[in-house]
Amino acid sequence: MKQKIRFRHRLEYGAFRGVQATISSIPITWTGKVLGGILRIVFRLCWPLKRETVSRIREVFGEDTSIATCRKIARTSVWNMLMNFIEVFHAQKMDLDYLKAHMEGVEQAAKTLRRLIDKHGGVVIALPHMGNWDLAAITCSAFNFPLMAMARAQNNPLFEAWMQRNRLNVQTIDRRHSSSFVRIAHHLKGGGVFAILPDVRHNKLAVSTTVFGKPDVQLGKGLSKFPRMANVPILPITMIRKSASHHQICIFDPIFPDLDADAAEDATRITQAVWNLFEQQIRKMPEQWFWHNRRWLLTPLYTKTR
Repeated sequence: MKQKIRFRHRLEYGAFRGVQATISSIPITWTGKVLGGILRIVFRLCWPLKRETVSRIREVFGEDTSIATCRKIARTSVWNMLMNFIEVFHAQKMDLDYLKAHMEGVEQAAKTLRRLIDKHGGVVIALPHMGNWDLAAITCSAFNFPLMAMARAQNNPLFEAWMQRNRLNVQTIDRRHSSSFVRIAHHLKGGGVFAILPDVRHNKLAVSTTVFGKPDVQLGKGLSKFPRMANVPILPITMIRKSASHHQICIFDPIFPDLDADAAEDATRITQAVWNLFEQQIRKMPEQWFWHNRRWLLTPLYTKTR
């Protein structure tokens, strides 16, 4: 059923488009410098999640990690996420030539993806919330890979329409729909690409994974279920932000489902293998990862989060 557009929807959308038009007219590098300066002040004076995020970083890296180091990691992580939003406003300008000039390794990644699709019929891309993860979608669009992803519909229908227009050729489906898994499997079997960000905690039993040395962390079933349903490989990648406007894409060896193995055991193997690659990158470049996610990985099962 089509949602009715209300007056407040138009007000919100008008304000949003005004901000979007302003930001998209300013070079990304300038915006990055201004944003960095603002965050230095905010983090020093009134950052509301200071204790929580410092605690998370120390939980992973140990109590010997200095407060100053934790705050720098946290501040850079927020800056990176906000820059992701800034770059979404510039997405229409990010054609193939732009990506080749601003993303190291993008051509090799595209060749690898094409080779896997030609050989296996489809590919599941797995990536963590590192760097500008949205660039994976922009890259697939630029190289004409049919991409599908899960995304919840926006409450404001005008926002939703804008998101659909600016996702280029990314097909999105709502995970709440009962047919979503079947549609994803058909998409993969038809030579499509499905992108998933599995580095978030589930609040119910899913796939038990050892994360940052802690056992029984519950990661989603989709990472292993979709490849097994369609019998396609998983290509783990990470996006690394080198500067406000320059990036690097890192690709790893594909991971294949074992259809002869027990489904639960194979899910654990796949999920753990992918997470191990992510964790290695996070430990190497912690400022690139989004530490502020409400679904913090190490929160005990069935515990409510903010």
